[in-house]
Amino acid sequence: MKTKLGCALVLSFLMIVGIGCAQKPVSESGSAEPAVQGGPSPNPSETKVDLGTMNTQAVDVYFADAQVLELEKKEQEIEYKDDSEKYKKTFEALQNNTDSELVSLWEKVELLSLQYGEGKVTLDVHIPDEAKLGTSGELLALDALTQTMFQYDEVKSIDILVDGEAVDSLMGHSELEHPIQREP
Repeated sequence: MKTKLGCALVLSFLMIVGIGCAQKPVSESGSAEPAVQGGPSPNPSETKVDLGTMNTQAVDVYFADAQVLELEKKEQEIEYKDDSEKYKKTFEALQNNTDSELVSLWEKVELLSLQYGEGKVTLDVHIPDEAKLGTSGELLALDALTQTMFQYDEVKSIDILVDGEAVDSLMGHSELEHPIQREP
């Protein structure tokens, strides 16, 4: 009940802000038309807008079943500009589950940064208490991450840092290698 009320309040606030931003400013003449200032107007053919080259790719993302016993693969589409953003968007896809019968094991984990270089993806995450899982959940979460990231041939290793530090265990149950190497 509180969640619905909170969502309704946030949605109402965003609508009010959106309506306020959408109104045109009134010029000195009192009309809603923009005032024309002196000076040359830009030639539309000379105006450059850098839209960037957005790439779209279907990726395999792994989620746990409802009992958190095994992983299931789901295909999702991501949009990205470069490799670093591709891996970040892939991690975000791992956090965002659209299937109500599956569980995202990384949903509550906060991604602080992600870097890619020389075949290595380095993730720096913050794991709040509500995101911590038991032993089997932790192992499945690591499997979900490695299977999702190692689908890219160029990724040879993954290093997971927790709050900037290379810790012995992700959530306190199983050993964490630094870095996790792709199995041949």
